[in-house]
Amino acid sequence: MTSLWIGIAALTAMAALFMLLPLLRKNNQNAELTEAERTEQNVAMYRQRLAELEAEKAQGNLLAEQFDQMQSELEQTLLDDVGDKDAPVLKATRPSWLLSICLIALVTIGSLGWYFQFGNSRHVELTMERQNGNMPSVDELVIRLEESLRDNPESVDGWYLLARTYMNMGRFAEAAQAMEKVIKLEGRTAVALAQYAQALYFSQNNQMTTKISNLLDEALGIDPNEAAALGLRGIAAFEASDYRTAIEFWQKALANIQDPNSASALRSGVAEAVRRLEAAGEKVEVAITGPRIKVRVSLSEALKAQAKPEDTVFVFARSPAGGPPMPLAAARFTVADLPVDITLDDSMAVAPMARLSSAQQVNLTARITKAGTPEPQAGDLQGMSGPYPVSHQEVVSIIITDVVQ
Repeated sequence: MTSLWIGIAALTAMAALFMLLPLLRKNNQNAELTEAERTEQNVAMYRQRLAELEAEKAQGNLLAEQFDQMQSELEQTLLDDVGDKDAPVLKATRPSWLLSICLIALVTIGSLGWYFQFGNSRHVELTMERQNGNMPSVDELVIRLEESLRDNPESVDGWYLLARTYMNMGRFAEAAQAMEKVIKLEGRTAVALAQYAQALYFSQNNQMTTKISNLLDEALGIDPNEAAALGLRGIAAFEASDYRTAIEFWQKALANIQDPNSASALRSGVAEAVRRLEAAGEKVEVAITGPRIKVRVSLSEALKAQAKPEDTVFVFARSPAGGPPMPLAAARFTVADLPVDITLDDSMAVAPMARLSSAQQVNLTARITKAGTPEPQAGDLQGMSGPYPVSHQEVVSIIITDVVQ
């Protein structure tokens, strides 16, 4: 925090300079006045003060004896100043200096007081630590955020951030309590109600209770397109094996969501619900949005004798050099299915943090493995192609033509 205080001191010094600059200019101007100009200014000041005294006398604030005495003193001061070439203009600079010093003190004390009352020094400290490479752990960050909220319990943003952090850590009950604070401070907004319902749902082992359902109804009553509420409705429907209803909620949420990771998760849910319906023999026509690549995989005539119908075939989409090591999308079938047309999308992600939508381009690999595992081994058969943009519209043909050495 040392650099922070240095910065504050520098800014305070600049503020002081701006307040003192007019006074310094005034003194310099006074220093350069000629004798005639100095006399003229002193006389003008004398007349101004005399007029003030006369006004006070007229209002009854000064007795005649007091007026005469003060007028006499004022005349004597004028004579003294006119006769002294080095005298300042009726001592006018001393109050100015005193006023400037008082203003500087007020600005400094007032600014620091406002910062400690309404500012967030802990967040500044965290930012500076991050820049210095001394980033604390998540647990330490949570402790600091909790301490910050004890000092500033009216911070809606702080409580919301704490709730989202608890959610990411799997501390759902505490997340629900933090969202209660948000609702108390901010009111019953659609976003806050949906996030509160989500925290309660996961804290109760994915059970849809009357309270959670009412919260979702209230949120969607305020905003029918609230993505978190729609997503949670879809999750509850999916858990109840009502896949068509889940698809409807998730498709509507996808049209209103901005976060790419959340959108990828919803698309994966839609694709899984479609697969389950089709596995049950139902026909489903759903336009799954998001990046996808259509691939046609075939085996060259020269290698057909080296593959058995039951051998496993893997198809991978990976980021080019420098991307995540795990595939962004993967599909599995057997040699008996070849040639086969497949569509790789976010629903085929191997890990939540590595999806097709997280990359701009991908390389494609099709591999026939003897051991049935995705890791390449000597003797496996494979074909590779790419890179292709994730929004590639044409069907990509991969022919398995090589033997892994």
